[in-house]
Amino acid sequence: MESTPALGDGQTSDARGREGSFRNPPELAVPATVQEISDAVAIEDYDVVMDLLRAEWFALIAAHSDELRELLRDLPPADLQSRPLLGFVYGLSFFGLPHHRLRSARILLSVLRVAHGRKHELPAIDRALIRASEAVAYRLLGRPRLGIRSARAAVRALDGLSDDQRAEVGDIPRIYSQIGTSFYYAGNVEEALGTLAKGYAEAAPEHPHNGFGNISMLAGIHALRGDMGSAARYAELARDDHWTDVQRSMYSGTFYRLAEALIALERFDTATAREHLASMVHDRDTIEFWVEIAIVEAWTELVDGRPGEAIARLDALVARRGAEGRSVDARHRLAGIRGVIHLALGDPHAASVALRRDLGLGADAHVQRARVALVLGRIDTVLSESRRAVVAGLSARSEAERLTIELAALLRAAPSTRTAGLARQLAAVLEHSGQRLALVLIPSSDLERVRRALADVGRDDIAQNIPARSLLLHWEDEASLTEREAVVLGELVHTSSIKAVASALFVSSNTVKSQVRSIYRKLGVTNREDAIAVARGRGLL
Repeated sequence: MESTPALGDGQTSDARGREGSFRNPPELAVPATVQEISDAVAIEDYDVVMDLLRAEWFALIAAHSDELRELLRDLPPADLQSRPLLGFVYGLSFFGLPHHRLRSARILLSVLRVAHGRKHELPAIDRALIRASEAVAYRLLGRPRLGIRSARAAVRALDGLSDDQRAEVGDIPRIYSQIGTSFYYAGNVEEALGTLAKGYAEAAPEHPHNGFGNISMLAGIHALRGDMGSAARYAELARDDHWTDVQRSMYSGTFYRLAEALIALERFDTATAREHLASMVHDRDTIEFWVEIAIVEAWTELVDGRPGEAIARLDALVARRGAEGRSVDARHRLAGIRGVIHLALGDPHAASVALRRDLGLGADAHVQRARVALVLGRIDTVLSESRRAVVAGLSARSEAERLTIELAALLRAAPSTRTAGLARQLAAVLEHSGQRLALVLIPSSDLERVRRALADVGRDDIAQNIPARSLLLHWEDEASLTEREAVVLGELVHTSSIKAVASALFVSSNTVKSQVRSIYRKLGVTNREDAIAVARGRGLL
């Protein structure tokens, strides 16, 4: 998480001041407003204070939380609770202090209880700002799903504002941007995209400076999901002179830079991808977007043929993030890229363990498991996982990978009418989404067959300009267990009796003995106990 609330375009939150002159960019500097608030607090004119907060909400919280905390700390708690917007600003002002987040949460919860009890009395603007900030607070505390109701309530409140009410709020585009980001981290991607689009629509066409966060997020989300055409269109908007290089490089520009890097990686241009990653001016150890950054950095190393560097960098970043890096959510979101890295290192068993332990269920999990099964030569499992992925629903990126894996599996038998249709479908998906990486995430021998299948249906253009070899290291098929051997191994966990295994599988004892000898040879062991131990370590059970 960021060390201060992530609430402004161009704002950074590195408490150690690494960014120097970037810390408070010109568009967020509002010292005159801070002075006006100070003067109004001195004479207890809280109506003026509230008007000033509504007009400069995000700029004040993003760049001047320390001053606000000093101004408000001596106010009686009753005054803060009777004016929820004021109390919420005070609570957020503590969030930037690394050891005071629990205090921040306590203040915010206290204010929220009062605000919810008086929600029909509060102005619509105050309701929108409070519910939006509530969603952001849950996100920054690592519990984004708890903020979904708040985010939806904030959107409804914003959508219902009149033109006159909108004129009273200086940063409506940024409010939508933060709500959209909260939706994204809660896993509600479609709601995120819709909210971010609303935010950009609210920005002034002639000078949409406060709409950059929406454009950046839209570009990055589409790129991560594999819709490279949409990502490229939003990235082009982000390059416009309306915005500055500061904005494109700071917190609000993170997803823009990730989009540019992913667009370059789909062309296998790692040099450009590295330039964009290096342009981000923030601390990877504190920024809330660290998982997405880690994933794109790992992809860059993979495309450069450096899987060892990819896993080393990933593990180092996870270790620096401490408990957050070890959380279930972080492990889940990083499991997919870990699986691919292990396959690139030639260890499908480690990939299988990582996926089973951390990825859980869902469409992406089925696609990742299908890839491991393809490497291990388990074609029935590939096709089964592919079918499950279709039912679960897929992003453009996962769909491209699924089609590539399924086509590769079917081509191991022989080209057919079905494989020709699948090749055409794959070509269409890759063409419309702008992806190419999916083609090199299968074993090299499969890549050659997929190339030929695309050429056979007149789409050899799709495979032009991609590397000659897969990103995955060759796996010796003869060292992997067949599906029948895996079944026998599973039975051996429960019994040492060859006769019992044969009876359970309806085969002869001689057949089981032959399969057990083959299992021992492939696992490099000489007895049942060692076979089970090695199989557990490789994730085969």
